[in-house]
Amino acid sequence: MSISKSILSASVMALATAGGVSAQEVNLQSAGALAFDTGTVLFVGDSQAGVVHAFDLGEALKDQSDYQLGRAQTFEGRTIFNNLDVEIAALLGVSAEDVVINDMVVHKPSKQIFLSVHRGHGPDAEAVIVSVNNGALDIVDLAAADHTLQSVGPVPTDATFEFGQPLNTLAITDIDYYDGELLVAGLSNEEFSSKLRRMAYPFDDEVSTSSIEIWHAVHTQYETRAPIISQTVTELDGIPTLIAIYACTPIVRIPLAELTDGAEVRGTMIGEMGFGNTPIDIVPYVNGWDGSSNVVVTNTNRSAASLNLASIASAEEMPHGEGVQPVFSVAGVDQFALPMSGTMHLDTLDDSFAVVVRRSPDDGRNIQLHTLALPFFFDRADHIVEMNFEDGPDPFGYGAAGPLEFN
Repeated sequence: MSISKSILSASVMALATAGGVSAQEVNLQSAGALAFDTGTVLFVGDSQAGVVHAFDLGEALKDQSDYQLGRAQTFEGRTIFNNLDVEIAALLGVSAEDVVINDMVVHKPSKQIFLSVHRGHGPDAEAVIVSVNNGALDIVDLAAADHTLQSVGPVPTDATFEFGQPLNTLAITDIDYYDGELLVAGLSNEEFSSKLRRMAYPFDDEVSTSSIEIWHAVHTQYETRAPIISQTVTELDGIPTLIAIYACTPIVRIPLAELTDGAEVRGTMIGEMGFGNTPIDIVPYVNGWDGSSNVVVTNTNRSAASLNLASIASAEEMPHGEGVQPVFSVAGVDQFALPMSGTMHLDTLDDSFAVVVRRSPDDGRNIQLHTLALPFFFDRADHIVEMNFEDGPDPFGYGAAGPLEFN
């Protein structure tokens, strides 16, 4: 079917302020970073408009607890979709080349998966939120949800990076909900352009904006422009702390108490993930084997890595300042490599499984929606090893479980 932009949404002003708006006024000029609160509210970052939308999905959320995700005990996941872009294209009435998947988030209580999608490319692309309901794709009826929005302040408009990419695509790079407020990372149109905005939810038209400076070990300089790409908030030794991964790819730790309105903050660089790479997602999880708390970070040009929160809390600041030599390799806080080099987006579904949008290990043209067992984010079916042979050894006893059949 064909979906016009006027049907998907009506107009909203780029300088919109907080407060309720009617269904007829709902508009997504773009749909990027996604997050949920602890209830039923879905937050959508709209970089082009410079606003964060809040949609209370309420009873529209559909429980997925009966949908079989795989068998974690034998490290077997489930491919929910092959050729996900083709499936979404059919839903939107376009070709797969016109589908861009920007982010994914899981509503943890229901295990329902949501994707932010663009139908088309460039500033005229149409923004859609797609849900996965027991193995089927649906367009989320945002007009039926209670809706409010909040401006993040001035964002880049027509400016571009060195190689022509629009700056405003990074006006909102990530959103996290923590303890009654949103933390929104991205770029502003100011000279000190790397920003972290804090806003209470429900929105009250008040935004606290901090400017962040970091030391970049690869570039051997302090930087104020490159934004946080992915972030999470957690308590480290009882202190609420932002863990941020920057473009090209410092790992930075910042206590939330320092991120006050108007503050110019220098983040503590505790690690480097390696040059020529960009982070994608940082997601907290608990290792069920040892009970440890960790984050997993996925990357564009390197495998994923797991970082232990206790190690992040105790990590010393990396050398910085005049005379420090560049660090091109992985360095600083310990990073445990995980086999997810083809991952495009990731979130956890529950204590046993994560879900990924990934390129198939067998065919990079096939974009899959696939589940992976924790704590190693690994599917045995992706690899041919000695144990796969019918008469091969079975040191872990996987064969006793029998073939996995899905409902």
